[in-house]
Amino acid sequence: MMDDKLAQVSPIEKPAPLVDEALAATDRKANNQEELRALRSEVARLQDSLQEAASGAGHLVMEELRRKVRAQPITAAVALGFLAILSGVTR
Repeated sequence: MMDDKLAQVSPIEKPAPLVDEALAATDRKANNQEELRALRSEVARLQDSLQEAASGAGHLVMEELRRKVRAQPITAAVALGFLAILSGVTR
């Protein structure tokens, strides 16, 4: 008689919505972690690209400055002197 009652109320037969919700949340978390890894990888790639672009731009600016100094050395000397005076006055 006791075995009949236990068989009727077996927890295996009952639906378990909380377990289903927990499993669904775990699946969502795994998907979110994969997306997060992909986003981090993309951010790292973009940082590398940006550093390369900034480095290239810096080289271009220096080359342009050198070209202008070679083309107009007196103007460059006057500008440098003005910056030196300005730096000395503001100290």
